[in-house]
Amino acid sequence: MAAESDKYNIKSVARCFQILDFASDHPGPISIQEVCNELDVNSNMAFRLLASLQSSGYMTKDPTTGLYAVSLKTLKLSRNALQSQDIRKVTMPYLELLWNQFPRANVNMAVFYNGEVLMLDRIDTQSTPRTYFTPGRQLPFHCTGLGKILTCQLSEVELDKLIAEKGLPKYTQDTITDPARLKALLAKVRIDGVARDRNEFINDDNCSAVPIIGPNGVIVAAISVSALTSNMSEEDIEGAIPKLKETASKISYMMGYTNASVM
Repeated sequence: MAAESDKYNIKSVARCFQILDFASDHPGPISIQEVCNELDVNSNMAFRLLASLQSSGYMTKDPTTGLYAVSLKTLKLSRNALQSQDIRKVTMPYLELLWNQFPRANVNMAVFYNGEVLMLDRIDTQSTPRTYFTPGRQLPFHCTGLGKILTCQLSEVELDKLIAEKGLPKYTQDTITDPARLKALLAKVRIDGVARDRNEFINDDNCSAVPIIGPNGVIVAAISVSALTSNMSEEDIEGAIPKLKETASKISYMMGYTNASVM
C-alpha cells in the first residue's frame, strides 16, 4: 500500500524535480533521450516535462544542439536556502572574530546535507590568490578538512555507501584513495576532534577543520581555516587549531551543546 503522503503527490511535478536533480548532477547539458532513460518515460513525456521547465525559466534549451541545462534562475532558490539556515545567523559573528585573528586565511563553514558536503559560509582572505570554495559549492568528503569532519561520525555501512556513490577520486598526489586508509583516518578524526587537509584537494593549499556539535552530541556543521602556502605556512595552519576549537566550542554552546569539550 502506498504511503499516506503519496496520495497528494503530483507525478508530473515530481518528475520535473527529478529532472532538475539529474541535470544538476550531470557534467554537462542533457538530452531528451537521457531524460527518457533516467525517468523511464517516453520521448513525448520527456519533451513535455523539459518544455515546462524551460517555460518556467528553470532550464534553458540550446537552439543549436537541442540540449537542456539548468538556468541561473535556480541560483535564487539556492541563495534563499542558504540565507534561511539558522546556523549561519549563530555562526557568522564568531567566524568574523576568527578571521580577524587569521586575515591571511579563508574561514569556512559547511554542513553535510543529502550525502553532500555543502559550503554555507566563507570569509575570504585579504591576500590573493584565492581558492574557489564559494557558498553553495559541494566539496569532496574524503580530501577536505570540512568533509572529513562532517563524515567522521558515519557508521561503516553509511561510509561504505558514500564511498560507493561518490568514489574516492584523486585530486593531488596526496589525496587518499584507499578506503581502508580513509576509514582509519576518519576514526582518528572522530577521536581527535580535528581534521586536516594538507595538499590533498588543491596543490599548495592547507586546511584545518573542527566540528560544531548540536544539543544531541551529533555534528551539525564544521568550520575551518584554509590558505595557500603563499599566504600561510602549513605550520601556521596547524597553529590555528586551538583557536578553531575555541571558536567551535562557543558556537556549539550557542547551538545548545553544553559539554565542556567540542567532541
